[in-house]
Amino acid sequence: MTSESVREIRPSVPIWRQWNLISNFGRRDLKAKFNGTLLGWAWSLVVPLATLAIYTLVFSIVFRMVPPPMGNGKDGIFVVWLFCGLVLWSYFSSCVNGGMGALLGSGPLLQKIYFPAYAPVLGAGLAVGIQSLIELGILAIVLVVLLNVSWTWLLIPLVLALFVIFTASVATIVSVMNVYYRDLAHLVSVALQLLFYLTPIIYNPDIVPLSWNGIPLRAIVEFSPLSQFVELFRAAIYDLTTGDLSTWISVTIWTVVALAGAMFVMKRRGGDLSEAL
Repeated sequence: MTSESVREIRPSVPIWRQWNLISNFGRRDLKAKFNGTLLGWAWSLVVPLATLAIYTLVFSIVFRMVPPPMGNGKDGIFVVWLFCGLVLWSYFSSCVNGGMGALLGSGPLLQKIYFPAYAPVLGAGLAVGIQSLIELGILAIVLVVLLNVSWTWLLIPLVLALFVIFTASVATIVSVMNVYYRDLAHLVSVALQLLFYLTPIIYNPDIVPLSWNGIPLRAIVEFSPLSQFVELFRAAIYDLTTGDLSTWISVTIWTVVALAGAMFVMKRRGGDLSEAL
């Protein structure tokens, strides 16, 4: 029996009915990540805070990057402004890398029992999301202490919902394709490094030249979906504005395109990966 016929006779179960399976993969990833460590869950804070401190030292003290003012009218604080972008980036990169590893690591189990290929990928994303919620909580507390709060915070759940769907879709596409083309993991690693510097996380996009040797640098930076998500998130939580309507439309389109791409990949290549794994 071919993999195509296997895909045809297996009923398609809605993703919301797979929640228990996804959550089990998420709990497994969390246990594996902190198992045997002395600090345990404290590493969820130590690693991002250490990264934040390094970037703050380099770009705030050495290069003296000046952040925009906060929404309450006070002078901007670089470490807070940086944290707003770093939270989203850390979630995205960790989900993509973690999703590929989770699917490959589930190979022996998938050879014994069938489950949707997206289950371990989304489970890895769930584990990362729990850690990201801790970081978001710290960011929110800091902004409350700084009195930088407004009704625009009500838009944050909508921004994050679109971002989670977009990230999960990209992670699913990359993870499934990596099963067939193992070199993809190395290419993704390089692409993520490039994408990090193409996303205005450690710098203000206004400092990017409009063009360089005929290349529209600023347009490329602004067109990136990660840039647009970071812009909207910072607008709501840091600038205390609603963000541009065009940016809302763009991130919605990016999310729909990514979700459609994930569904297409799952239908064409993700039905039965036991032999490929």
